Amino acid sequence: MKKLPSIDEIIFAMSEEPLGMGEEAKVYKIHTSPDYTVRVSNSAPKLDVLAEQLYDSQFIQQKDIFAGRNFAQPVAYWGVDAYDATNALVTINLYSPGFSMEIHKPGRKLPSSEEALMKTLTLSKAVLNMPDTAIDKLYDDLHFLSSREFSIDVGNGGLFTNTGNILFSAVGKEFRIIDIQPFIRNRVGISPDHTKGFNTPLFLTRGLLPGAYGYAKEHAKYPPLIEYRTEIVNKVIKGAKRNHINDVGGYLRGDMSKIAEIWKAQLAKINIDEKRAEHFIKEVCSVTQEHRYRLYRSPTPFVRVAGRSMYS
Repeated sequence: MKKLPSIDEIIFAMSEEPLGMGEEAKVYKIHTSPDYTVRVSNSAPKLDVLAEQLYDSQFIQQKDIFAGRNFAQPVAYWGVDAYDATNALVTINLYSPGFSMEIHKPGRKLPSSEEALMKTLTLSKAVLNMPDTAIDKLYDDLHFLSSREFSIDVGNGGLFTNTGNILFSAVGKEFRIIDIQPFIRNRVGISPDHTKGFNTPLFLTRGLLPGAYGYAKEHAKYPPLIEYRTEIVNKVIKGAKRNHINDVGGYLRGDMSKIAEIWKAQLAKINIDEKRAEHFIKEVCSVTQEHRYRLYRSPTPFVRVAGRSMYS
């Protein structure tokens, strides 16, 4: 691992405008150490108090269990919660280049429906133009994360991953997952012996559909957007077949027939033509599963500034 940024660099970064923000934390780019960001819990003390505390202590390095892959994960942490040793007030994270596909970012002015539609159309077309290799890399990451018993994170209390958790890079011709969490085991409604978490085609689909959460009702009736989304779903399902990942064995309990009903409901929400939807469901239910990477369990706890989801 490269040398971590100094406390001075971290504090300077926190005095600048955040790179991103959410309900639980703010993320700042450390420009003097561009391989890293600092993620700060919204429950952390004010900067002057926090700075004094940081100077009087030190960050604890997080073990790398991801074989050098970059999921914008923490590499060091500070201020562990007395009640939950996996939650911290501040983490130093890897910086992952790319552009968030969220149409509306928390803390910023809500765009008009027309502005949001323009962004949604532009980003949707860009996703469609990405090569199949970009989709294949995402599926490879899902295979890998499941082998480490980690999952893509879910936002907005919905069934699908937040589009802000997958970055889009037209320059690098790739997508990047940037928010992950350890498998949830001890929670009502979640099978303790699941093997995939949210790492399935169903959840990946939402992460590649710009604007599917915000302005959902207004935009779901716009013909060009329906066409784009139909083709994006087609790319995701074809990718699932190429990479042998299906929806069974994740957080949603049940066999493929139950999963088919969930797909049917979600495709209806984005107004996919009924005949195309039936074809997609048949295709995704025919996907066979393989385990590309051997299971690796780490006894080291993973410490993060936790995000919030319907399960966390």
